[in-house]
Amino acid sequence: MKRSLLIFAIILLTGGGMLHAQSSFGLKAGMNFASLSSTETGETPDYTIDAFSDAYTGFHVGVTGMFVFRGGFFQPELLYTQNGRDMRLGFTSGEEEAEFFVHKYSHLVLPLHAGAKFGALKIGAGPVFSFLINDWNDLGVDVEFDQNLNKFTLGYQLGAGLQLGNLILDFRYEGNFTQFGDGITIGGQTIGFDTRPQQFILSLGLLF
Repeated sequence: MKRSLLIFAIILLTGGGMLHAQSSFGLKAGMNFASLSSTETGETPDYTIDAFSDAYTGFHVGVTGMFVFRGGFFQPELLYTQNGRDMRLGFTSGEEEAEFFVHKYSHLVLPLHAGAKFGALKIGAGPVFSFLINDWNDLGVDVEFDQNLNKFTLGYQLGAGLQLGNLILDFRYEGNFTQFGDGITIGGQTIGFDTRPQQFILSLGLLF
């Protein structure tokens, strides 16, 4: 909560200069490298499930704005993102081999990034609001499997970037204040997972 207040304070403090800001808008796309802080494991009488901490590469695409004023900037964005995580389904009976699969999900994401600007270099932070659009997996066995994901999550981004004319290069770290989901339901039984993925984001934007 303290982090949330700090991030919103940054935006409010920079908002006074918005009246004299130079504004531009454009397109943005890039790669997301998402991972869990550690591998998570759950078990029912019939199954075991592992969510691996290894990074999964996804992508994002959307629109960005850039408001530059004396000593600072404000950069709101609206992005479609697709990401996932590598998982393993095991059978406690031992009669079947474990099944490795990927669970994917897509979000509509609203990052609000603000901070200081030193020539071409910009350093900032801000909240990011994520709205779940869809999730699916490529599990190859006929087992009831469902991730109980939250439709709305709140996170934060920290990062640095360069603005070279109409080009923007951003590198950010994203963490979460809220749980990504409440657990996994498999074979009619629910396992509680407090999965809070983190990700590194690399993107390129073009302003018009």
